[in-house]
Amino acid sequence: MMKNRFVRQARLPKGAYRLDLNEVLGIYKRKGVTNMTGLQKFQKVGKNLKEEQAEEKEKESEVKKEINQFLAVRQNEQLAKMYSENSQLGASNLAGSLPLLKVHTLGKSENELADGSAPNDGWIFYKPTGEQYESITCHILTVSRGFKAAGINGGEPKFNQIMGGVIVDGTDYKPFIMYVTGLKLSYLWEFGKQAKKYTHVKPVSIPMFALTVKMTTEKVASSFGKNWIVKFEIVKTQDGVPQLVLDPGEFQFLKDNVGTIEETITSLVEAKAIKEDEEEGKAQPLTSLKTEESVVAGDISF
Repeated sequence: MMKNRFVRQARLPKGAYRLDLNEVLGIYKRKGVTNMTGLQKFQKVGKNLKEEQAEEKEKESEVKKEINQFLAVRQNEQLAKMYSENSQLGASNLAGSLPLLKVHTLGKSENELADGSAPNDGWIFYKPTGEQYESITCHILTVSRGFKAAGINGGEPKFNQIMGGVIVDGTDYKPFIMYVTGLKLSYLWEFGKQAKKYTHVKPVSIPMFALTVKMTTEKVASSFGKNWIVKFEIVKTQDGVPQLVLDPGEFQFLKDNVGTIEETITSLVEAKAIKEDEEEGKAQPLTSLKTEESVVAGDISF
């Protein structure tokens, strides 16, 4: 009785052998094995498996080499510090790395939202995420010196400035860089005049990055037709005073990012600017100015 019960329990269910055979045949098909004898098929599968194992071992060897290199860097404190401090050196102009912010102009701009559609005419477009904003709240961290750069399609050189900051989007901070040229410059300079009232006030001066700024767009007429411009408004409280950064951690975060954005902008200016010595035979160094001391056209300091 016990023996028969054991035999019944050990007996394979109907069709189990067929399923196992189909699994093996599936392996043959995945390995590209067709029209072969049984022995040839097993030999082919065995060869493929050996080749895959050799590839895996080679990959593991490469990974081990990389890990050993990382460990060597980490164990050398001075070298690890140098790596950390220079991790982005030379890479700021790689494609897709610049967090560009621009105003979308219907029929002129080639921007695309994350869902594949076109942004609204005159809305502010944030390239890294493919988002658009009718207006943004931000902190402006720095503004470059003025420089001349070639126009569209190599046209006549135009005066430019580059502005860098962070968008405040809920609890997120999104870094941005925006080129300012043409008619837009006068609005940037006007913002500079307004900001100067606070960056030079006594007894406590307010860094420009601590000001909360609202950016909106408006279509204005000019000698070249109607164009979208960016308007800047220093956000104020109900008491009529600027809305400032009051959290020490947030203040330090913004302060720490000023240098990072300034370095990126300096690289852009040096790469794009037409130097004075090329135009007039006079040497003119290209330098980015500090946030609280930046000077734009018309001697307007921030």
